[in-house]
Amino acid sequence: MAEDTAGIARKALEFLNAHDLDAYAELFADDCELTDTATGETFHGPEGARKNMEGWFTPFPDASIETVNLIAGDDWAAIEAIGRGTHTGPMTGLGGEVPATGKLLALPFCSTLQMSEGKIVGGRDYYNIAEIMQQLGLMPEPAAATA
Repeated sequence: MAEDTAGIARKALEFLNAHDLDAYAELFADDCELTDTATGETFHGPEGARKNMEGWFTPFPDASIETVNLIAGDDWAAIEAIGRGTHTGPMTGLGGEVPATGKLLALPFCSTLQMSEGKIVGGRDYYNIAEIMQQLGLMPEPAAATA
């Protein structure tokens, strides 16, 4: 069962790296619920999964994901990864739309995916919004700690 769970997670990553949102959306159950913990947004079903990823591919059309670790159990998979891309499109943020900065982003993140009957039925994404803002030059880097 864990092999199936890992296989579904790997397919999701493969489809995202190919920017194949049709194939990606097919991996999700109609009653799936995905939560972006950094923004508090919740996405439902295959269309919600697609909308979530469009929110990344619009500002970062060259986005790619490097898998660092993938750990799978019977019903869950945890993915540690780095999302990379160039900010060349508008990005919707908590304060409104952010115009393209042309800067590169390398964002570490973790995703958890819950599976049932060969479909993704739930999940959560974890990442640091401040790191995005800092890398895009929209927020200063924190001052170095002094001894």
